[in-house]
Amino acid sequence: MAWMAQAASAHAQSAKQGIGAVDDTHICGVETLRQEKLQAIPDKLLHAISLVESGRWDADRKASFAWPWTVTAEGEGHFLPSKQAAIAEVRHLQSKGVDNIDVGCMQVNLRAHPEAFANLDQAFDPAANVSYGARFLAELRANTPDWDTAAAYYHSQTPALAAAYENKLVAAWREVRAKLEDRGDSSMITAPQAAGLEDRPPIGMLLPTPAQTVADLQAQLVTRDKVADAASAAARAARLATTEAERAEAKRIADAYRAARLEEYRRRKLQMAAARG
Repeated sequence: MAWMAQAASAHAQSAKQGIGAVDDTHICGVETLRQEKLQAIPDKLLHAISLVESGRWDADRKASFAWPWTVTAEGEGHFLPSKQAAIAEVRHLQSKGVDNIDVGCMQVNLRAHPEAFANLDQAFDPAANVSYGARFLAELRANTPDWDTAAAYYHSQTPALAAAYENKLVAAWREVRAKLEDRGDSSMITAPQAAGLEDRPPIGMLLPTPAQTVADLQAQLVTRDKVADAASAAARAARLATTEAERAEAKRIADAYRAARLEEYRRRKLQMAAARG
């Protein structure tokens, strides 16, 4: 529910800032870069995820940009022309009983994250959509050994799917950092061949993996899971040590207080005895 409140706040903020005036090809990029700063996410990582999730190729500009009105369901992704059209598409899918639907800049899955947004209008608000995606990524990072793993898990926590996604994402992240540094453009990426972004549909949160690579990718993720388990165990041990230290200090303070009160009681008894004598 806290995330829904955050999304509502982002939705209201975007309305105040007149975010709708930003060109549709730049709006996701503007929001991802803003959320990277707010959530302390590494430079251009959230932006790269948005490009991999909802990237749309512009042949005229020879660049790919995250498209805010993207809908992915039943194995197919669609770049809708407007927010209203995207909402209508989701309602059409839902009327057919489809609930596994990815929406917006960050392709948030409505079935996996049923409380992410108050309604579809908010789900397709770029500020709210990216804000939720950023918070989800930050939470994943808190439970994984590094940002690469967190970004891979953003797509899927199935080992083979996560590793395949990570390979694509790392290439996109490397490319977007290099190109945006050169061009100063915060919403697009050129030379898409390096990241595999040219002329393709959005992938949403499910990525097919070639069967011949599954064993290798699973082996990689097993190693990472071991590292994550070790890190988690170390964190638990640290928390336990802190708790034990706090308990010991609390006991010391309580014992000292009781001893002081007992000494005061004894002193008063002696004073009363002396007064009677």
